Amino acid sequence: MRRHLWLVTMVGICSLAAGSVVGQQSSSPEKLRASGEHTSFEWLFLPISVAKDRGLWTRNGLEPEFIPAAASAVQLKQQVEAGVKIGLVNTAEVLLARSQGTPVKIVARYLGETVAKIFVRADSPMKTAKELDGKKIGILSATHTSYRAVLYMNDKLGIKAEPVALGDLENNTAALKAGTVDAIYSAEGAALTLVDSGVLKILVALPDVYPRPYTAVVVWATDDLIQQRPDIVKRFVKTVLEAVGYLKEHPDQAIDLYIEKTNAPRNLAGRAVTELNKFLMPSGRGSGQDLVSAVEENWQFTKDSGAIPVGTNVNVRDAVDVRFLP
Repeated sequence: MRRHLWLVTMVGICSLAAGSVVGQQSSSPEKLRASGEHTSFEWLFLPISVAKDRGLWTRNGLEPEFIPAAASAVQLKQQVEAGVKIGLVNTAEVLLARSQGTPVKIVARYLGETVAKIFVRADSPMKTAKELDGKKIGILSATHTSYRAVLYMNDKLGIKAEPVALGDLENNTAALKAGTVDAIYSAEGAALTLVDSGVLKILVALPDVYPRPYTAVVVWATDDLIQQRPDIVKRFVKTVLEAVGYLKEHPDQAIDLYIEKTNAPRNLAGRAVTELNKFLMPSGRGSGQDLVSAVEENWQFTKDSGAIPVGTNVNVRDAVDVRFLP
């Protein structure tokens, strides 16, 4: 009898031990590839970096390997075809990609209104957006949202500015100094330091021109990931929004991360983080706290810019899934 009890006890202990091992294995972070890395855009690299630095990815059971963020709807389509199923990107790229048959949806939004601005030389006589009529504006590329921004301003303000694709902020600033263009578009915090140093001045804060409510940058996921692994989508969204909340609550640590990623001086990093934090939205719903409405206005902005073929349509409500928001 005693021997029987001893055997039962030992079997129970072994079962508990085996269960413990299984539990440890199942709690290992799940590896996945995600899109969203960027060396210059703080609204992309800061949430990713702070989530890694604070262990938020691991705590939520994920171990993402990030590849560069898609710079256009075409690149987003290519990433999905290569097997990437989730990431961070400008809102319009998801809608444009979906309108072209790429099975992607918006599942959260963490940057509300745009941080982008139109800058001119500090000694420029221009004082209003209307004075951009007939002027050349440096932008990143013809597939980037900066191109659509210039066309949207033309439509809303009744002007005819010409977008000129020049690449990064350094190239744009050089062209502005040389007189090749009359103004430049930038959403980078680094441009604000050029304002502080007397090189540039802000002519137009684009949130004053864009529609409201609005959403500039979102979390996207493929239809099949949403259907087959909604738990991954939920944990990814949770991590990004927690990271965004941490950035807003701990600006000094956000500044440290900015410096670590860019080697920027502390005053530049502080300026960039302060400006970014004005527009970060830990709720995941965009400005106005209604994700669908914010996305609808972004799509209206894209259509009004005239940068897409007439007749291009997307069902915004079908392109947004709010189930993963807190």
